[in-house]
Amino acid sequence: MNRYILKKILAVTTIFGLSITLLSGCFQKSQPTKISFQAVYKNTDINCASSFSDVHELKSSESQKWQYQQLQFFIHGVEVNTSSKGWQPWLMTTNANQADNVALLGEICDRKNGKGYWQLELMPLDEAAVVTDIRFTLGVPFALNHLNPLTQPSPLNDASMFWGWQGGHKFMRAELVSQNDDWLFHLGSTGCKALSPVRAPNNECLYPNRVSVALPFTLENSTIEFDLALLIRDVGLARKNSCQSAIDEESCKMLFKNLGLGANTSNESLLFKTKNNG
Repeated sequence: MNRYILKKILAVTTIFGLSITLLSGCFQKSQPTKISFQAVYKNTDINCASSFSDVHELKSSESQKWQYQQLQFFIHGVEVNTSSKGWQPWLMTTNANQADNVALLGEICDRKNGKGYWQLELMPLDEAAVVTDIRFTLGVPFALNHLNPLTQPSPLNDASMFWGWQGGHKFMRAELVSQNDDWLFHLGSTGCKALSPVRAPNNECLYPNRVSVALPFTLENSTIEFDLALLIRDVGLARKNSCQSAIDEESCKMLFKNLGLGANTSNESLLFKTKNNG
């Protein structure tokens, strides 16, 4: 083969190989950052097949084994604190469980098997960024909360997480069952004024009931736990103590306190914590 032609072939091959390498690097960099969420009861991981009981903690009249049938919550407004740039928005990717920077996390139980989504996907950060903290809001922002779910992308079209146009979405839905009883907690905005129940309010509701969460966080320890025991602390688990976010009900008052909602609280939740994976 002509030496000149051979050199040309080798040069083209080298350039092609370098291009593939560069494209591969760009592709790898574009992969989303994933943060795992985990439901726990105290320090124990729980799921649809798990049961728990604690007479003192739950103030029940007798020990019963409880399980959750549904445990889901919306989060939005994720921000990250880095050593170089300070606080900045951390945008979500879009998939069946995330849209418009709102994610629906948790699961619905079906025959002890969970059908859920516990892993948040976010756009990749600058590789040089050193992450120190994370914060987000439990709930759906007002701008999206009261829109027609029939025209919204998933998960904002989930009928089980929607009260109606006037009330908007259920920010959290926790439903527990025992052998002899059941209990539920639906968190959402209340005191919403609209022309009718099927009309969206023009202004923010009297009780928005969104909860801020701020945690120390690093990309190496990228699991965030939600402690169900702290949510139901000092609440008597029974159907009569279920709560639909009515501010005048005693069970709701206790749940709001546990969430960090109320006049005498900082509206910052202590139910979430960063898990040390090391």
